[in-house]
Amino acid sequence: MDSLVGAVRVNNSMRFAMVLAVVFGVGGPCLAQQSSFSQKGDYRWIALASRQAEDEAIGVARAYRYLLPTVRVVQATNGWFAVVAGPERVANAKARKEQLVREGNAPSDMLFSRGDGYVREVWAPTSTKFDFQLEYDGKRPLSAQLGEARFVVASRKVDGNNIAGLTVSQPDRLSLKFELDEATASFPNAKLVALRLDPASDDHQLMFSSFWGGAHCCTVTKFIVPQNGSWQAVSGKTADGDVGYSFEDVDGDGVAELIHSDNTFLYRYTYYAASIAPTRVSRLSGTRVVDITLAPSSQRYMRQSLYRLEHWATKSPDMWRSNGFLSAWVATKAVIGEFDDAWSRMLPLYDRSADWPLTECTVEKVKDACPPGREITVDFPTALRKHLEDERYIPRGSGSASASTQVAVLPSPSAPLAPSSPQPPPVARTSSGTGFFVGSSGQLVTNAHVVEGCLDAKVRGRSLPEAKARIVARDPINDLALLVSEHRSEKTSSIRMTARLGETVAAFGFPLTQVLATSGNFTLGNITALAGIGDDTRYIQISAPVQPGNSGGPLLDEQGNVVGVVTSKLNALKTLVASGDVPQNVNFAIRATGLIAFLQSNGVSVDPIPKGAKLSPPDLADEAGSISVQISCNAR
Repeated sequence: MDSLVGAVRVNNSMRFAMVLAVVFGVGGPCLAQQSSFSQKGDYRWIALASRQAEDEAIGVARAYRYLLPTVRVVQATNGWFAVVAGPERVANAKARKEQLVREGNAPSDMLFSRGDGYVREVWAPTSTKFDFQLEYDGKRPLSAQLGEARFVVASRKVDGNNIAGLTVSQPDRLSLKFELDEATASFPNAKLVALRLDPASDDHQLMFSSFWGGAHCCTVTKFIVPQNGSWQAVSGKTADGDVGYSFEDVDGDGVAELIHSDNTFLYRYTYYAASIAPTRVSRLSGTRVVDITLAPSSQRYMRQSLYRLEHWATKSPDMWRSNGFLSAWVATKAVIGEFDDAWSRMLPLYDRSADWPLTECTVEKVKDACPPGREITVDFPTALRKHLEDERYIPRGSGSASASTQVAVLPSPSAPLAPSSPQPPPVARTSSGTGFFVGSSGQLVTNAHVVEGCLDAKVRGRSLPEAKARIVARDPINDLALLVSEHRSEKTSSIRMTARLGETVAAFGFPLTQVLATSGNFTLGNITALAGIGDDTRYIQISAPVQPGNSGGPLLDEQGNVVGVVTSKLNALKTLVASGDVPQNVNFAIRATGLIAFLQSNGVSVDPIPKGAKLSPPDLADEAGSISVQISCNAR
């Protein structure tokens, strides 16, 4: 199975307008124009996507390597990064596009570019150079020479199955002969490659593998290393599918690392076809295969793998409700230090109706089997946390209180309840906030705390009379709520998934309507930090002034795209007590990535097509006001 790793920093495809920006160099900081990428005649680059962040673009490019081996990432004159393939001769652009969409799930908004706006290549797939490579099909033994060492691959049939074997002989070293007994294949096959894998050794090593066949498994691998005047076989992971290990120089030291899938996730949370195995990175060190997935040298590769995983989820939004996908996504986020963010965003998304059996053994297993009667059924979060701890994605017992699974303990039916004192009747209260339209059928978003305990909600806009609204979903963890209004807005939000430190943003809302203007309040500021309190990456910090009532309103960039949802401001009095200083304009907004995940998990289709033209502040205020509404709520 093709391992998808990588995706809620949710990073949706930057759609048509962003691709245009990269293809034609529209907007943004200019780079020196070069012509080395320019094509003539019928030759074109296939422009698949564009991103502002280099690693995100590389992650998307990795997602298309299976379809277009020539895929790469180039930077354009506006500073953005384009995911392109080719160049190739394109006689009929429409037919070629339809073929790529049909055969490889390529983006339907891809373009064919001459490349005039591309200035430099920043990433391209690398192919590993082998000293030799043998592909054995069982017809006759194969041999290869490396220095004075001779390698012979053959197989023999045992009880109707074929076992691949390797013989290594060298005049000044002890010979080595062994068979891959674990791989009793129905058809004879083996692969032997020689390359440098151990950065601490000047010698070359070999990888010997065999695929034993079958629908879902498996490739057995041994690494052959010179050691103390002889040769030694070192066992590798038994990997799903017929690939086993692949090679990539992850840390740029000139020596290939070992890339493989974590098979422990297959069948763990769902059936095979819906299971996704996170990627792991290992290194051959002497006579050991050492997992370096969590090492700093692997972090950039793993972050690109996360972007790859998330990109495919944007192509198939139902993946965000799949426990098979979410398990791999949380694991990959944990690898790059974003476990708490992933956990809090997974909790409202996971499929509670899944009937896949999830159990845990309450005592130590005996010969990998749980003693009878000591196995209990658990929910997905409990099973996932235990799995992540067992496989060392997170330290045992780690995680903040907000990230842990909360279990409600109910009183025993036989235990008498303590008599309660008479309680005064609940007092009705009125709260208000801001929301904005995200769908043409009246769907709008606000903060969960704005409609907490809401008995009935009403909305009104600058040109919209007051109307009723129904609360469809609330996510208290991420402070988001989805409402459906009786109004049908002519304008809805365009959403941009990325945010840049220092960029200008605008907040719009209906604060303090008892004393301030009821037509809405517009303020400008900047993004001052890319995380919230305690480095919480669900949030961004902004300097745009906000007041009570701004909660749930849109945070816009200079083009009018939503980049966040205003959620709170830092309490100045509490901060003064804690730090002795009064903060100015320390406010926060929920990232657009969290907004997209919330909407998709509640069936709202959002196709981000960010606008590209910069607006003047008055025009930006008009744009914000056209999508925003005041929300009032009678609550108890």
